Amino acid sequence: MKIFRYLKSLPLQIALAVLIGIVLHPFLDILIVQFSYSFSVALKDILMLALPILIFFYLAASLSSFKNVAPLMVVGLFALVACSNALSVLTAYVVGSWTLGAICGTQVIALTNATEPLPLLFSFPLRPFIQNEWALFAGITTGLIATRIPSQYQIPLIGFINSGRECATRVLRTVFLPVLPLYVLGFAMKFMHDGSLFMLLKSYSKVFLLSSSLVVIYITFLYWVGAGFSASKAGRAIKNMLPAGLAGFSTMSSAIAMPVTLAATEKNMKGDTTYTQFVVPATANIHMMGDGISITLTALSLLYMSQCGLPSFETYLLFTFYYCIAKFSAAGVPAGGVIVVLPVVEKYLGLSPDLTTLVATIYIMQDTFATGSNVMGNGAFAMITQKIFKQIGWHKPDVTDSSPR
Repeated sequence: MKIFRYLKSLPLQIALAVLIGIVLHPFLDILIVQFSYSFSVALKDILMLALPILIFFYLAASLSSFKNVAPLMVVGLFALVACSNALSVLTAYVVGSWTLGAICGTQVIALTNATEPLPLLFSFPLRPFIQNEWALFAGITTGLIATRIPSQYQIPLIGFINSGRECATRVLRTVFLPVLPLYVLGFAMKFMHDGSLFMLLKSYSKVFLLSSSLVVIYITFLYWVGAGFSASKAGRAIKNMLPAGLAGFSTMSSAIAMPVTLAATEKNMKGDTTYTQFVVPATANIHMMGDGISITLTALSLLYMSQCGLPSFETYLLFTFYYCIAKFSAAGVPAGGVIVVLPVVEKYLGLSPDLTTLVATIYIMQDTFATGSNVMGNGAFAMITQKIFKQIGWHKPDVTDSSPR
């Protein structure tokens, strides 16, 4: 039946978990609410314990996949991905500083009206055996080493890295994702107990409109730049890429949408197959400008709603740096793009664990739009970076004319 097929959609499951929390909370004993919240917190702690391992293997695998590509192209592409991700995050900060105060700064006095906080029934005092920052740099180092060592050592090292990534993906898909709705349910009940859920949903609807509008404007601007500042060529390029964006929107997966993305990108670059087949697979899971805008605007809006205000620009630059590094280890699974940045959001933006979880919940509920915008953004990124590499002489296109048809 179609209804069961729709129920497999993760955003729908998350939305239903929130709805169930709203409906059932008034009728449930406080012990059940406490148990559900405690389970969610325990699940979060377990995920944070495993996160350094996930970050290491995904980042090392991403870098080691370029073993047969010119080193300058790899370094250049990763630098451009980092700059693009940083630019989207900084754009969100600038727009947020101008608008969030008016949108939600005065609407929520406090994120809890409860006279007493909801206590945990149980908890696990788990600490990661290695900090996420060290896992990031270890993954970078291992991935780069794997591209330069002799083949007799390279093959087993890359095999180990890929096996680790496959195991991490399997754990996420089979263990964490199936219980993710229960994870959200516990926090939904906690916010209902605090009396803040309806205020958050009401205020965030305006933030979502701001975020989605900014994403559309931002991506359109990038296509204009990639098309040589020609509005007509940018319009044709966007039209060519729309099927890929819709594929990402409907499947919630940049990887599944990749065949359509490859065809559309090659068309926009007049058949430059060599560069298209290099840049699209390499950036599908690490270049996510839609995420950069939506995740950070969500986090900043929650800071406003909790009366913390925006962080200083210096602090935000530090957050941007670690955010961009974390994005290189984004898991190729639904919600992977936000899971790897949760510790960065919590540590460098100062959100509480509850609000950090709320960032993930809100992101997953709008993941279809974020994935579609990521795919569209990758098409513009390919056009811009091809021009850059052509200009500095690192890449000679298959054809001379790169304007979209």
